[in-house]
Amino acid sequence: MLSRHAFLSLVASVALLSLAPVQAQEARREAPEINVEQLSKLLADPEAMKKTVVVDVRSDEETAVSVIPGAITKQQFEAKAKEHAGKTVVAYCMVGGRSTLYSRELLAKGFDAVNFKGSMVAWTNAGKPLVTLDGEPTNRVHTNGGKKAPAGYEAVRGN
Repeated sequence: MLSRHAFLSLVASVALLSLAPVQAQEARREAPEINVEQLSKLLADPEAMKKTVVVDVRSDEETAVSVIPGAITKQQFEAKAKEHAGKTVVAYCMVGGRSTLYSRELLAKGFDAVNFKGSMVAWTNAGKPLVTLDGEPTNRVHTNGGKKAPAGYEAVRGN
């Protein structure tokens, strides 16, 4: 009988083998990263934003509190993925783990994707603005467990 680890490794290998050779290579490839300064400049450039979509891959509970201005949720992106073909997808989450995985997934599907390094933690530590999903400015930020929000932000505690 296979151990849980061996079983998961086998499943992952079979999944990669089922992809076309180029897609399998993309699925293992690290997604390029951008930092706070680069994302800030991108968001401030209307021409660049015509070729970019910023995707928040956090949970509904997290995105209901706040998002980076101009961002859409993962669900919104996936509902209209064809409309975003040819654009660069900038993925972010709380610290960058979920968005790294999602960026890799998008690369494997043929999208041009980058990961926002440090994600929401880096954004708020830099004192950058947040908005609600309706586009209203807010200083509220979802935090996990007992974590504090950076100065100037109100922590909304999650699980």
